[in-house]
Amino acid sequence: MGIAAKRTPQEAKEALAQRRAQADARAKAAIEALRNAGDLRRHQAAADALEGLLARATGLRFGTLADLLAPQPWALDEDGNILGHLLTVKDDVFAVAVGNDRLDGLTLEAAFGLLWADLEERAAWTKVYADALRLLADQAEGQLDAQRRRAALRQVAEEKQFDQGEGA
Repeated sequence: MGIAAKRTPQEAKEALAQRRAQADARAKAAIEALRNAGDLRRHQAAADALEGLLARATGLRFGTLADLLAPQPWALDEDGNILGHLLTVKDDVFAVAVGNDRLDGLTLEAAFGLLWADLEERAAWTKVYADALRLLADQAEGQLDAQRRRAALRQVAEEKQFDQGEGA
């Protein structure tokens, strides 16, 4: 009873080529799934940002630190450069950005870390950001001053009460 060869070298070569082709197809499918997941995350972030703007009913006001740190929906060009805020870009830019999946939900700080297609648009957003930060800093300083005045008044009132208690 002899042992027969299971396959010829040619059959082994063909089987190996077939396994490689199947592995390549699986890898390509996995890469495409990852790309789709990334696109979905970006679109979800932009949708969440738009929904947040609508839910807060603040529009594009940046009166609190939370407003400044909240993701905003940005339109991007084909190279990934910022075109502008999805709510402020021209209608044709909006349509192209949404139609071609060129949008992302980014904070202002993250958007400033990217290149912008229009420097005037970036300058306008930089001014909004800087003005909001100045306003928040002024509010914090005003609150500190008010607290210091209250503390000073409390101390004066306590001293006056102590003086009146001693004199009695």
